[in-house]
Amino acid sequence: MAEASSLARALVRVLLLVTLVSHALYAAAAQVTAADLWWTLAAGRYIVEHHAVPDHDVFSYTYEGAPWFNQEWLTQVLYYELFHIWGGLALAALKFALVLTTFGLAAWVGWRRSGSLLFTTGAAVAAAYVCRPFLDLRAQLFLFLGTLVVLAIVEAYRRGARPWTLTLLPAVMLLWVNLHFSFIYGLGVLGLLAGSETLKSLRRLPDAPMPLPRALWLDAALAAAALASLANPRRLQALTFPFVLVGGESVWRSEIIEWLPPSLFREDYLNPAFFGYFLVAQILLALVAAAGTPRRFDVGDALLVAVTAVMALTARRFVPLFGFVSVPFAAKNLAVLRERFVARRAGAPELHRRRTLGGAVIACVASLVFLAIRFVPDARATFAPGIFEGLIDDAYFAPGAVEFLKRNPLPGRLFHIYTWGGYLMYWLPDRKVFIDGRAQHVYPASFYLENKRAEYGFPGWSNVLDRYQVALVVWPSEGFAAGRLAVALEQLRQSSSWVRIYDDGHSAVFAHVERARDWIEAYRSFRLEYPDLPRAQIFLTNAYLGANEYARAREHLQRLLRQFPEAGVVSREREKRLLETARASDAATAWFGVGFYRDVHGDGAGAADAFRTALEHGLGGPAATYAREAFDRLEGAARDREAQP
Repeated sequence: MAEASSLARALVRVLLLVTLVSHALYAAAAQVTAADLWWTLAAGRYIVEHHAVPDHDVFSYTYEGAPWFNQEWLTQVLYYELFHIWGGLALAALKFALVLTTFGLAAWVGWRRSGSLLFTTGAAVAAAYVCRPFLDLRAQLFLFLGTLVVLAIVEAYRRGARPWTLTLLPAVMLLWVNLHFSFIYGLGVLGLLAGSETLKSLRRLPDAPMPLPRALWLDAALAAAALASLANPRRLQALTFPFVLVGGESVWRSEIIEWLPPSLFREDYLNPAFFGYFLVAQILLALVAAAGTPRRFDVGDALLVAVTAVMALTARRFVPLFGFVSVPFAAKNLAVLRERFVARRAGAPELHRRRTLGGAVIACVASLVFLAIRFVPDARATFAPGIFEGLIDDAYFAPGAVEFLKRNPLPGRLFHIYTWGGYLMYWLPDRKVFIDGRAQHVYPASFYLENKRAEYGFPGWSNVLDRYQVALVVWPSEGFAAGRLAVALEQLRQSSSWVRIYDDGHSAVFAHVERARDWIEAYRSFRLEYPDLPRAQIFLTNAYLGANEYARAREHLQRLLRQFPEAGVVSREREKRLLETARASDAATAWFGVGFYRDVHGDGAGAADAFRTALEHGLGGPAATYAREAFDRLEGAARDREAQP
């Protein structure tokens, strides 16, 4: 069999690394909602400004003062400081760095265990497709990073690193316990690995047991790491809270999508179909490896992957964790099976055969081409507004409504959809929210069900808003409100107790006729300020029309069309719909609307004809007065043009 040159092998190793890094970047570049990012930033700002970690809720009016077990305070401070000083690009860079480091550590551990860069790259590439939908810009990133750091330190020690290397484990746990409550999983991983190494040393089990003194040093590091985890604001309570959180009230686990079990082999939100195939492949590979090479099969590593698989099958949020810890396990199993079933010259380097080398090149190039076809076209549109904006799906939230509320600092309690709570917390620090993504950290399950009744427009929805004296509702507008949110929007529109005082085509604000009386009066007297968004300004135009302020509406819309040419698309669409209605019903008001928009768009003759038709069909009131004046103005302008030489 012809062998490849050392240069060819080196070039293919570079290609494998490029493939690995490209897929890690692809996983990191997934666009996610990032709803939790905003309350994380709000909490970080509070900690920085008050120099204290709050142990009670300071952000909602519904549960203000309720206990808040804030185990992620260090992440909150880190994220806020980066965002505050350097902006969203710094957070995007942090996410890429954390994800790349996690994949890099997984690959390093896999390579050390297997000796095969080829198998390690293949396992990591597969894991990238499993992990991608879950890599949100949130504290959970430290679960993945912390786990792989622990695995890497233990692996280095297994391979002969000096005992002082283990001092890194307490340092890691000291940080992890204040970054994310999942540090308890890290302690479990360390305990499982230390226990298995000690057992292998005592029982002289297969797969290269380390000498007992070295295993005992690992046990000591476990004890030191457990003590280091007590260095947090809640001390011993931090060790029990993660179990309370994971095993908490069933409402949260049945209602919050990331806590739902995955549906295998089906593609859905936070439910990659590939996970099912990845899981089955891992199980089959482990079984074959255990049966074919029992002395090379590590029970401790298998238990770690098995426990994590059970966690992933219980809740989707653990699917990416399973993907990461499976990379070293799969790479080693593939390598030992190759040694068992594929003949190979003793001491021969990996990829020494030209045929194997060629297969690796074809696989890498094919995966990179597939990645480019799948990612590049969407990436251009996704990241056009900016890298950070593309990563967090900035269009999901309600920046227009937030700007409207900032410009009009009148009092009023807010109600909003659950996933907008954190966004409002950060961008409207002077207003307390109804609920937010801190979920069971602050709010009881019974309250979440109340919120759901109102948010989904279930019977009794208005009673919930009355009970909490809600004055303002911030809601997705037509075209963005889907499913039950659209039902709630329609109920708000039809209710006589609520008046829409803002709408930019993406988000709307409704004011209660009694509890938001100041807002209603300001709206009806045109004292509210509106952001410079085309659809928000068109909403103001419609408000003028609704108040019979026709001349003011015309002047405002003409100015708007000069300032925002794209607003012409909306206004011409409105004219088209009115014309269809007028022709179908011959209603005087519809013909009046056609005349108004034709006038604004500069179609004097068409406007005069529509106004004449409206008057002939019995148009009355202020609209008739305006129509006559507009008809005379337009006819006069037409005569002046005809009189000009």
